[in-house]
Amino acid sequence: MEDSQRLELITEAVLYCQRVRARGMPVAAYTKALREPVHFLWERRAGSKIRCAHFRSKAATGLRPGNGELIFDHAVPFSYLQKELLSLDPVTPEAVSKVLHKFGTIVLITKEENAELDRVGYGRKMPDNWDGQDPLARYKAVGIDVLENGVAGDARFSIEPIAAADQLNLVVRRKSEASIETNV
Repeated sequence: MEDSQRLELITEAVLYCQRVRARGMPVAAYTKALREPVHFLWERRAGSKIRCAHFRSKAATGLRPGNGELIFDHAVPFSYLQKELLSLDPVTPEAVSKVLHKFGTIVLITKEENAELDRVGYGRKMPDNWDGQDPLARYKAVGIDVLENGVAGDARFSIEPIAAADQLNLVVRRKSEASIETNV
């Protein structure tokens, strides 16, 4: 499915949720109606959770899903994305796309890092001094080092871990052609 078709469907979900909210229904009545299309049509459009994540913590490197140790985390909690989508007027695929790109960063973290975010109150909220721009602010605030999660799922690239504070200085280096697995 093309991204334009995905955005049209998410746009319909946003419009539906706006109508439900306007009728006085509680947030719980429509959150899942928005969360599911965003997750399956947008966040997971590249396939597995591993391939879809934009970043991963340094501590999550090498962990695989399935044993509860790896958490698929919204860098900006979903409630912020939902609030932005539901405040759109007009609701267009272009406007939805801008919000998804701004607030739709996914990071793979460990169960322990997730517990630390919860412990300091950042499990479902951004730091009070958040500038509204840096999606990695929660991780920086608690000292979780993150690194880019590969290049578009391409196994030919590796990432050098860096401190979250230096996120803009990512170093991506190409692995030697000899080390590329042919089954990727």
